[in-house]
Amino acid sequence: MLVITDAGKRISDDWVEYNVVHPGLTVKILEPYAADLMPISTVGKSSPSPLRHTVIFGSKSNQHKLEIVGKYKKELYFDNRFYGTIWSGDILIRDGSLSIDGKLVSPIEN
Repeated sequence: MLVITDAGKRISDDWVEYNVVHPGLTVKILEPYAADLMPISTVGKSSPSPLRHTVIFGSKSNQHKLEIVGKYKKELYFDNRFYGTIWSGDILIRDGSLSIDGKLVSPIEN
């Protein structure tokens, strides 16, 4: 399983952009620039099943976690809240909000 995460780049005075690739998904993360911005951290685990990809990002004072669980049918968790299941698509996280294929998504309460 190939998971690619870039080191991020500053796209303006106010924003930093990160790109993450998970099988079937492209994830773009836009975070407000902050002096205490942490380097992005990513961990992929395929054993024991299911495949789990955890991405930690943000500032030391406002840390975020994205978890993608599954190789084909993927469950999305952002900041420990469930956002649904997706097979493939584009995910955008901007300043704490999550969009799938251009549509803003709210957490799903169980």
